[in-house]
Amino acid sequence: MENRSHALMAGIFTLVLLAAAALAAVWIGRDRTQLQPYEIISATAVSGLNPQSTVRYQGVPVGKVQSLALNPDKPGQVRIRIGIAPNTPITESTWAELGVQGVTGMSNVELRDDGSSMARLESSAAHPAAIPLRPGFLDRVEQRGGKLIANVEEVTEQLRRVLSEQNVQALTASLQNATDLTQSLKEASRDLAPAMAKVGPLMDSLGNASRQADRAAREVGDLAQQARQSVARLTGPGGALSAATSSLNDIALAAARLDGETLPAITGMAANVSEAARGAAVTLRRVDNTPQSFLFGPAPREPGPGEAGFAGFGR
Repeated sequence: MENRSHALMAGIFTLVLLAAAALAAVWIGRDRTQLQPYEIISATAVSGLNPQSTVRYQGVPVGKVQSLALNPDKPGQVRIRIGIAPNTPITESTWAELGVQGVTGMSNVELRDDGSSMARLESSAAHPAAIPLRPGFLDRVEQRGGKLIANVEEVTEQLRRVLSEQNVQALTASLQNATDLTQSLKEASRDLAPAMAKVGPLMDSLGNASRQADRAAREVGDLAQQARQSVARLTGPGGALSAATSSLNDIALAAARLDGETLPAITGMAANVSEAARGAAVTLRRVDNTPQSFLFGPAPREPGPGEAGFAGFGR
């Protein structure tokens, strides 16, 4: 009996000690921070979310889920009350998403903010401010699941059509044709081997011809350069063409001077000579008619009618 009483006392002491340790752990781990209440209205299922779930702001833990309740005013909605540290910058552009923690299936609240608003969202215990809830990744996948399945079915149908028996036969025939073409190319390459062996000397001959043509082109270029230099010397200042042009200009000037000065002088001189010749002819005729006039001068002219000494016409 004494052994049983000792065992009972030891068991009771162990239970009391475990209860005290649990109470101490709860008391030590209790968060004494005064949290700011906010409310999230969800129109979708919140599976995996429970009180004391973590609330994160941009991935940083800032609070806990305080309670979950159905919205009596609007069936199908869930009211999620969360407590957030007062220094968390909750603004009017903050929204919430439901995230999933790994493979456990437990959910948590993720708060996001794009920084479009700097106005703080005021909240109180009596009137907690509402934070809008946006569909998370899994919710978006679920919403688009029907369309994704339809696309998968369409792709599967297209693959089935592409891989039909007729198309497979056509593909097999194409592969066989490609194999035959490859074999034909191999045979042609073997037949072209002797011709390809002669291509090397032919290319050398073409190279020599190209070099000779290049040399001839350079010589023609040199001749053209010399011709341009000769033309430049002929047409340049002091060149033969310039000298010939100057000579022609001198000849034209001399001809103009001959026509304008010398020929009129010669014409006047010829007129004077002609007049002198006529005078000489008159003098010679006079001497021939009256030779004494050569010694005594010309006979005095007989007076005419009305002049003194006129004797009349009868003499």
